[in-house]
Amino acid sequence: GWSKIQNFDLTAFLDKKRIAADAVDLNVKLMKWRLLPELEPERMKSLRFLLLGAGTLGCGVARTLMGWGVRKMTFVDSGRVSLSNPVRQNLFTHEDAAQGRLKATAARDAVKAVMPDAEVESVEMEIPMPGHPHQSAECLRKAVQRLQDLVAAHDVVLMLTDSRESRWLPSLLVAAAQRRQSTSEQRGAGVAPDAAGPAAPLGITVALGFDSFLVSRQTFLDEQAACYFCNDMSAPSDSLAFRTLDQQCTVTRPGVSGLASNAAVELIAGLVQHSDGFSAAHSGGASASAASSADSPLGVVPHQIRGYLAEFRLALAETEPFPKCICCSSAVLARFEEEGMDFIEKIISDSSQLERVSGLHDMKAAVREDDVLNFDDFDDD
Repeated sequence: GWSKIQNFDLTAFLDKKRIAADAVDLNVKLMKWRLLPELEPERMKSLRFLLLGAGTLGCGVARTLMGWGVRKMTFVDSGRVSLSNPVRQNLFTHEDAAQGRLKATAARDAVKAVMPDAEVESVEMEIPMPGHPHQSAECLRKAVQRLQDLVAAHDVVLMLTDSRESRWLPSLLVAAAQRRQSTSEQRGAGVAPDAAGPAAPLGITVALGFDSFLVSRQTFLDEQAACYFCNDMSAPSDSLAFRTLDQQCTVTRPGVSGLASNAAVELIAGLVQHSDGFSAAHSGGASASAASSADSPLGVVPHQIRGYLAEFRLALAETEPFPKCICCSSAVLARFEEEGMDFIEKIISDSSQLERVSGLHDMKAAVREDDVLNFDDFDDD
């Protein structure tokens, strides 16, 4: 008699993309199988990352995310690849620069070339900035709405831009989303988790100095932490106007960006594996202990990491929000909730209003000259 015909699916053995995807995942799974049985690689792999800035930091962060098996990324940038970029921005080539390609698009294509199954999007957009009233009202509203939609559609928002003021609006939108979710949870105790809408994203800021860097996470629900602007004593302004081209460029040692990018992604990985997730309390530094780091198999999860390349040193810090912060304070967030786009338009036109809204102006006005201690290089103690 005739034997029954059997069908076998050989796709997994013939499709190069599937083979590559399995190989990438194997790299991460080996950590679990050989060293960290408690590691859950799928937690990191499933997250959606919004990369605001596709320059030196954006390229570095994307590379390390791919190493963790992350597929879902969105690049946001308005610039084009220049001839000086490829040597430091490791997703770009000379050909990208010669063609003057958009950074977001070139970064997207580069990720797809390395990881064919990646789900990568690119958005050409200039982020509205305080003190930069250069857009029409219609263009400004569209840009703000687009940025709000992008923030809401991702799990992690990384602020990787190269100017201070370009980080203000994303930081504000993340803080506002956290405030809304916290309020919804307080009002709807016992309600199903999805009833209040999608979860608010985690906000991470990465910034570079000449031989130093900063990685900082914002408040996430009940875990209070300082935002990027909590140390500021003045509103952000146009830091690019009236500067020559060389003054507008970020001047930093070549190795700093890689350290900063890697530290940022590894901090997120540690939080993802933590029993409290993004709401994990600060650990590390002076407060480090066996108990504090045991909740994440990858180690401590500080609020803030400061790196000093000249000393080959990392400093971990616990932070707290500044009550009169020009970005995440209750007064600023309440005004944003009340006025919405009108508030943003006012701040873009005149950023100094932030000091009055936050209460920072009155605080500085109330400080007497003899209450201020001045230190200079000649003070011994």
